[in-house]
Amino acid sequence: MKLAHILASIALVTIVVVNPVALAQEPPKLKVTPLQKEPLTGQSDKEVISLIVEWPPGSGTGLHTHPGDEYTTVLEGEVIGRKEGSEAKTYTAGQSYHNEPGVVHEANNKGSVPAKTFNVFMVEKGKPVTEPVKR
Repeated sequence: MKLAHILASIALVTIVVVNPVALAQEPPKLKVTPLQKEPLTGQSDKEVISLIVEWPPGSGTGLHTHPGDEYTTVLEGEVIGRKEGSEAKTYTAGQSYHNEPGVVHEANNKGSVPAKTFNVFMVEKGKPVTEPVKR
């Protein structure tokens, strides 16, 4: 009886250890460093927010929108951006891109090295900068 119990325990441990679902991990998280948040001159209902985003390999945003314009410049590495209904585009250090308000999009670092971006948002005051898209 003891041997059967030990073998059953080993089988259970083996299933848990080699099961890819059990080994699945969350993707690495983006590190966001706020730099500035100021009212937009002449438009008291809007503000400009700037930040640095550090992208570990394998990290990404998931599908989301913004309530205003997003302007991004890649400082290091590369980021793959995709607007819904469009092909993905790879942006490397020194390249910039723009996402219009309400456009569903995502960005990812699918490379093996970290990436870093400088992001500027012009959004309505009091609204979240990013809204995840639920499907």
